[in-house]
Parts: sequence; structure tokens; C-alpha cells
Amino acid sequence: MKHSTRKFLFGGIAVLALAGGLVIALNGSHSFLRWRKFTHGNKRLLQNRGFKKCIPDVQYERELRDQLWTYVEHSRQHGIPLILKNKRDIDRLVSQGILKELKQNDYYVLDTMYYSYPYLVQDAHELLIEIGERFQRKLENTGLECTRFTVTSVLRTEESIRRLQRRNRNSVRNSPHLHGTTFDLSYKTFFAEHPLSEGEVHYLGQMLMHSLFELRKEKKCWVTYEVWQTCLHVVSR
Repeated sequence: MKHSTRKFLFGGIAVLALAGGLVIALNGSHSFLRWRKFTHGNKRLLQNRGFKKCIPDVQYERELRDQLWTYVEHSRQHGIPLILKNKRDIDRLVSQGILKELKQNDYYVLDTMYYSYPYLVQDAHELLIEIGERFQRKLENTGLECTRFTVTSVLRTEESIRRLQRRNRNSVRNSPHLHGTTFDLSYKTFFAEHPLSEGEVHYLGQMLMHSLFELRKEKKCWVTYEVWQTCLHVVSR
């Protein structure tokens, strides 16, 4: 009797261990399961709700992986010729026509920027507008027309970099954000005329990434997919 009870107990422990291992395995492959969920389930759901355009079958986490060393020198040469110390330096360059202020429009919303300022050099500003135009074209006949993406970070100064490093030690002193050629776009936060479902947010993120994917192939920008900041780091080219 005791032997049978012991066998039953060990059998139960084995089942629990197997279940635990399965959970760990599933969590370890969460990217694949999430990709399968969205590209099959949500794609079909969105199509049934009137979406005409499918989500492109591209893994942007792998494709949009430009590294700092590939663009930092170009950013320095084609951006602001000096490192800005504070907001007064920005105002001076604005008055000289070197920097252009970003303002919310039909393409994007400006996030609350605690560690940067909404200014870009002319080429980068034109790139941001082109991204907005392409993004809107991809939303035609989807029921998501006029949805705007979010610009989360733009121009930084020496003073704002110091403040940011107190919060994020990974921020770099030679960041291209210092040159007015660079901005970050959220692939999770969008503004539409109606509340957005999880599937719609994912679709919008994919359309934004696809717009950047195209522009990158045309050698108009560099793009880095940021996992922890849930944003796309874009450098004009």
C-alpha cells in the first residue's frame, strides 16, 4: 500500500515537472507564438473587419538592426556642426534656420519629451514627413485612416543627456540625437478616431515598420528596432 502511494506521489511530481518544463519552453519561444498569433489569428480578424491589406511577412526585429557605428559619423557630418549645451543653443540655431521645430500634424503626435526637444535639421524633418505620408497611404481602405503615430524622442543636448543617464545608463554621449538627424517613433502608441484593439495596434505597428523598411531599402535612413523602449530609432541618411 505504501509502495503504491509512493508511486502515485512520484508520478504526480513527474507530471508537474513536465508541465513546468512545457511552460518554460513556451515562454522561451514567446516571440514565435506571438508572431503566429498575430500573423494568423489577428490578420484574419482584421481582414474580416474590412482590412484589405495583409501584414507583410517580414520579421522587422531582425531586419531593422542598424548599429551605431554604421551611422554616427554620417550623422555628425550632416547634422548640427556643434554639440548643443542647452535650450539656448537650440533657440539660436532655430533663428539661423538650421533647426526646424516639429509640430503635431495629421501624421504624428509629439510625446511628452523630458529628455529631448522637438527639433530637427531640414533633411530629417522632410524624412519624418515622408514616413507620415507613406504610413497614411498604407492605411487607405482599412478603417484606420488618419491614425497618427507617436514621436517619442528627438534632439538632445549635453544637459538633457546627463539627465537621461541618471535614468538610463545605456544612453550614449555620442548619440546621433545630438546632431538633429535622429528621432524615435513608438510602434505601440497610436492615436485614432476610435479605441484601438490589440490587433489593430499590432497592424499599425507593422505598417509603420514596413514604411521604414522601404525607406531603408531606398537608402534614405537607418533604422534600429528597440525592444525595451518599444520604439524605432530612425537616422536620416
